[in-house]
Amino acid sequence: MVIDWGMTIRKIIVYGALFMLFMIAIGFLVLMGVNAYLIALMAGGFLFIQYFFSDKLVLWSTGARILEENEAPRLHSIVENLAAEMDIPKPKVAVVQNDIPNAFATGRDKRHAVVAVTTGILNRLNEREMRGVLAHELSHIKNRDMFVVTFASFIVSIVSYVVYFVFAMLFSRDERNYGASMLAWLVSMLFSNTIGVIIINTVSRYREYGADRGSALTTRDPDALISALRKISGGDYNREDAMGLESAKALCISPIAGSVMELLSTHPSIEKRIAYLERIKSEL
Repeated sequence: MVIDWGMTIRKIIVYGALFMLFMIAIGFLVLMGVNAYLIALMAGGFLFIQYFFSDKLVLWSTGARILEENEAPRLHSIVENLAAEMDIPKPKVAVVQNDIPNAFATGRDKRHAVVAVTTGILNRLNEREMRGVLAHELSHIKNRDMFVVTFASFIVSIVSYVVYFVFAMLFSRDERNYGASMLAWLVSMLFSNTIGVIIINTVSRYREYGADRGSALTTRDPDALISALRKISGGDYNREDAMGLESAKALCISPIAGSVMELLSTHPSIEKRIAYLERIKSEL
């Protein structure tokens, strides 16, 4: 398999920077005299909850229903064949009653994964295009991308706490000064909703490129995914359907809503993704 060294190096830089940010945050807590046991309990607790329960929350909030094999034999067959080609366990298959054509994968590891598709995407794509989309989602599972996003969110949570702690110390030495505490909380929220969002979304965009590449190399048919992306992107859907997928927006193959700035987007633009797939096609 041909390795995209440019993309691989950029991913290493992003993930390395993420890890360094985490170590710096922990270092700040230690220097400020926060009890080591409290740091371990806080960090471990956040990671445990996000790792073991985030997938269940996503499935519950989107209304995803696990499909038995006799309910959708063809869909199960495509997933089973792709999983065998990728040498991963076959994930569970779920459907979401939602007219937005989309799909996502969730689960804490390869053995506890779920691939979910909306009724909207089932009604719009042909079998070849669905194969490209499902290969994209199984690539997320193979690449352990669900954990990557969980870990990125975890680091942002920890750093937000550090920001709160630092500014609470700077604004006031009086523990009863609730105004200073509130101001510190607002600063930490501003961080998590600006720099934190940029960090998570940068990681998310690299995940999408990686999954697109995985789909193209597994199916040997980049045009299938290109055709699917063109069909499912840029539609105008009602607010209720969009809100129904809000909790899974970073996991979906197509963004629920566009962003005026790429830094604030969970996905690369469709044009960039198609251009990337075209380059892979030339490699094949």
